[in-house]
Amino acid sequence: VIPPTPALAASLTSNTMLRIFPNANDLSLDVESVTSSFHDIHISLSSNSVLNALQSEDRHFQYAFMFPTMALIATCCQLAGIGGAALLSPLFLLVFPLLGPDYPLTSPASAIASALLTEVFGFASGLSGYWRRGLVDWSVAAQYLVISVPLALLGALAASLVASNVTLLRGVYAVLMLGLATYLTLSESPAQLSEEDCEIPDDELLESKVRVKEAADGTIYRYLQPDTTLSNAFITGSGAILTGLLGVGIGEVVLPQLIRFGCMSLPVAAGTSVAVVVLTALTAAVVQFLNLAAQVATADSPSLLQGLVHVIPWSLVQFTIPGALLGGQIAPYLAARKVLDDETIEQFTAALFGVIGLAFAVKCTTG
Repeated sequence: VIPPTPALAASLTSNTMLRIFPNANDLSLDVESVTSSFHDIHISLSSNSVLNALQSEDRHFQYAFMFPTMALIATCCQLAGIGGAALLSPLFLLVFPLLGPDYPLTSPASAIASALLTEVFGFASGLSGYWRRGLVDWSVAAQYLVISVPLALLGALAASLVASNVTLLRGVYAVLMLGLATYLTLSESPAQLSEEDCEIPDDELLESKVRVKEAADGTIYRYLQPDTTLSNAFITGSGAILTGLLGVGIGEVVLPQLIRFGCMSLPVAAGTSVAVVVLTALTAAVVQFLNLAAQVATADSPSLLQGLVHVIPWSLVQFTIPGALLGGQIAPYLAARKVLDDETIEQFTAALFGVIGLAFAVKCTTG
């Protein structure tokens, strides 16, 4: 058998396709068009990839000092139950400008978004540990997420308006930091709240409100299904809006609610609270970065994806994210071994927030 020549084979294939698909020529054109489009997209993505963004940096280890710094920040904040962005955003906004023009962040909004993105990875690291130990009640977390996620989205959309006014941003941060310092100083610690008498009803009529969760180690936890009252929803919503605006707030309001109103043991309350923080902060970070990317895409880049790759400070987050992941593992280790007592941690964190708040207040008034 003599094999057909390439020209004959192509002709037979074309004729066969025309019999099966009468519009095969149009189909071929469409396939070629789609293939060409995907090829263009592939080239576009390749030319604007994260790897290329990192390789374009002149000083690859410029922000290497942020790895141990972020590990320390994540450890302290997770031990105190405070979002990591509470310390990271002030670091970007106050300290980085003092380091000179070699340590730029394009805008205050970029600084807040970078802090939120780093916080997400840090708390996700902690969440993985709680989840493996069976200490996350996703049903209870969902009660708070249906409030926190939409309001964090609204806060994130308004973040650019606040960040564009530097004086307003400094004033808001001064109030927030001083408020957190006061909160940590005067409020009861989670351990003290969990030690207070909390009645779990034995009445069969109220048994539907009691939740039972078995941890991975076999420990049984009994607690109440938290009520979604108007006051609780307002507190949760306020923390979510602050998280969307400034990257901190939701964890500070959810954990006390779980312990005080749900009689939830501290391990389960901490794990459930971390789950709420991760998803709420992730929403805020994504919206803030997409907002920044849309501005860049409109001005310089033809696509939103290219703008997103452009606005994320990869040279910075390549060190802050691993540091946050490390801190997310160090904090549970230290907490389990009680290396530092809760009172010492909270006193140190409160003093630090007080100093940061005063610094922002001075910058707000002096410019």
